[in-house]
Amino acid sequence: MQERSMARFDNVENISAVGDGATRDGRNLWMVWGLVDPNSFGEFFPYGDFVGWEEGVKRHFDEEMSAEQRAAFDNWDVNYRETVSRKFTEDGGALSESHQRPSEFRLDESGKSLGALLLLTNRLLAVDAKMHELIESLEPGVHQFWPLRITQKKGEEYPVPYFGMIVRHFIDSFVPGESVGYEGSQELNFFSIIHSTKKAYGDLAVSKSMVAGNHLWRERRLKRPNILFSDELQAEMTRQGLRIPKHCRLKVV
Repeated sequence: MQERSMARFDNVENISAVGDGATRDGRNLWMVWGLVDPNSFGEFFPYGDFVGWEEGVKRHFDEEMSAEQRAAFDNWDVNYRETVSRKFTEDGGALSESHQRPSEFRLDESGKSLGALLLLTNRLLAVDAKMHELIESLEPGVHQFWPLRITQKKGEEYPVPYFGMIVRHFIDSFVPGESVGYEGSQELNFFSIIHSTKKAYGDLAVSKSMVAGNHLWRERRLKRPNILFSDELQAEMTRQGLRIPKHCRLKVV
């Protein structure tokens, strides 16, 4: 069964200056930012669900896949659907076939204002047209985007166009030895922040050499926060007035 949208991010953290330190390609790299996990429904994690996506995946499984292909998923379309949905957040490649890409997300509550970056069912990301343009200007061709209709409860179109987004860049920049306030281990190949506070985020360290030149990525081993982005991207979002989920600074070492 699908994991429905169940959470809300708070407002964006204010920017504050920090001292000299890491550099990116000869320019100042002041900070790296991480998204804070949601805790309730809202403008960044709207309550709703995809329209027709499950049915389309099942139809492809039943009618288009060979018997051998279906057997690889124990002849159960739900297993195939879960494999597809893992690509929303894991390094499993692009959603290369049209049935894999949700085409519509129906809001269960009408009249709600939405942010420029959304977290939808099964943790699929969506961005509005301005955010799409900004990300593409900084990292052209790196991430996957496709038109994703956002519709109101009665089916009317949301007035702002959106795109589904798969973050296609994964790196391993987390530095456990320079960090505190996390759980996990090298042996488990898994790390996660314990408390989602501004201070706790600031106690997590990422490698200067690994993040240099990157603007938006998912971490391979650090599962919370998992989506990180550059100060340049954050500053431009702020300049353009793009509303995104709450995010906090990490330290660069």
